[in-house]
Amino acid sequence: MTVWNVMYQDWQLECCGDPFAVGDEVTWQLLVDTTAPEREWAAELTEIEGPVESAGGGPVVCAGGVTVPWTGSGDWPPRLHLRGLLTVEQHGGKWPRTRGVVRGIQVVGQAYREEHLVPGKRSLRPVDSSPKRFERVGRAAAGERLRREETGVLVELEVN
Repeated sequence: MTVWNVMYQDWQLECCGDPFAVGDEVTWQLLVDTTAPEREWAAELTEIEGPVESAGGGPVVCAGGVTVPWTGSGDWPPRLHLRGLLTVEQHGGKWPRTRGVVRGIQVVGQAYREEHLVPGKRSLRPVDSSPKRFERVGRAAAGERLRREETGVLVELEVN
């Protein structure tokens, strides 16, 4: 069994997701976000490598119990190596879902200065179940210009 780190963004869960708890079996469409900043997410980044196959009308890579679409353009390569942050995708194309058991959940908090994300100011708070709504309107502490917002949950997903 393999355990993957999966980011479930606040807006995806609030819009179309169902809350879940540690120990629940879930079935999600996953993507690899190759734009996730290395500095912020180094410990949570995933590497998926495998042959490109046709499934659900488009190219996918299946490795370690996870299926993700290839989102590149042009002819499909025979094999892909993807590095990035696994994320849940509730909107968009249809490709095979990944089934797994939730082994851990952490609410992701992020600091912002005015409307800009502040690198290096991410926090993780362990919880037993995912919230359905997230704290969005964080206030800066007295005398500070930073505010904190919850931006989703980081899930440890065990797959076969």
